[in-house]
Amino acid sequence: MGNAVNNKNSKWTTYSLETLIGKLKMLQGDPHFIAMGMGIGAFVGMTPTIPFHTVFALLLAWLCRGSKTAAVIGIWVNNPLTIIFLYLASYKVGILFIGNLPDDADTIKTLVYHLDENIPLLDKLPLFTDFIRTKFRIFIAMNVGGLIIGTPVGILTYFLTKRFMVNLRFQKIKNSDINVHDTTICHNKE
Repeated sequence: MGNAVNNKNSKWTTYSLETLIGKLKMLQGDPHFIAMGMGIGAFVGMTPTIPFHTVFALLLAWLCRGSKTAAVIGIWVNNPLTIIFLYLASYKVGILFIGNLPDDADTIKTLVYHLDENIPLLDKLPLFTDFIRTKFRIFIAMNVGGLIIGTPVGILTYFLTKRFMVNLRFQKIKNSDINVHDTTICHNKE
């Protein structure tokens, strides 16, 4: 039974990675522009602000002049398979800076369980706001930890994505008669 679950998760992860790469390949624009968006999305995806990830990523991408589409793709670093680990890691890093309470870990597990349930987003918002109201200290610890973890993840994602996009553009130029100054390769489309 354990192998069946691991195999299913492995297939889902492989599918997700292939989908992510496929979506990146379709993006048009300067590699820096796309990489900036992906880095921002990965950074935001590491924070425990799931109901607001898209809004935060789009706002930061707009402010930093990165690809808004790539930012939304980058958010998916935080997904149903990684959420529990990211939230707990954010909490543990955050408590290094602000201290902890004995019942904090159980509260986080309860929040993650409820956010991961198959209920509409609007029904999840009261859970999130109640968590903020009643467990503000945990919320702060998780966000501090998320920002600390998200910073190197966002930077690493930026450089990996930029390298990937530059290599992809050179491969396209090498394999076809695309002019280096073609607007679909060198200009931002968002």
